[in-house]
Parts: sequence; structure tokens; C-alpha cells
Amino acid sequence: MTIDANKIIISPIQTEKSLSDRARNKYHFWVNYKANKYQISQAFTAIFNIKPLSVNTSLDRSRSKFSLRTKNQVKSGNSKKAIITLSSKDKIDILTVKKQK
Repeated sequence: MTIDANKIIISPIQTEKSLSDRARNKYHFWVNYKANKYQISQAFTAIFNIKPLSVNTSLDRSRSKFSLRTKNQVKSGNSKKAIITLSSKDKIDILTVKKQK
């Protein structure tokens, strides 16, 4: 399965935890749900020209809510998060990453 690098790494995650992890060279991204760690690492290298030390992933399962308008249960989509660790000498400018549609 080959996927374009820009379709694997969707967008950076900007929360308090992700901002504090940047001091430890850990960067958080939303990634394609079907991508594995190797594909995420290859896509990161293709976009930033930096080889990551490690890639950790976690799945955010869909949550269901009851919609009052349609009187049905509505599920949000599944998503996947990747935490990419870089060496101490490497830095990236996270603001240059744009959201993909």
C-alpha cells in the first residue's frame, strides 16, 4: 500500500501537552488511520528531510452521540495520532505544516 506523504501526515496537533513536548523534541501529528509506523516515518522524512528516532502511535476510536435532530446515534470518525521523536540536534518549524484537505 503506497500513500502520498501529504496524505499520511494530515496536520500537527496543537495542544498544551504537544507544546510542552516540543521542548523534548517530540512532535504530535494527526495521521492517516490506515498508515503504519514505517509509512509515517517515511512520510516524515520525505516532508521534513529529517529521520525520526522513533514513532509512537495511538488510535482514537470513534465515539457515538445521540443526535436530537435525527433521533439516531451518530458516530464520529476514527482517527490516529503519531508522536514523532527527533534527535536533540534536529528541530522543525511546526508552523510550516499546513492542513491537508
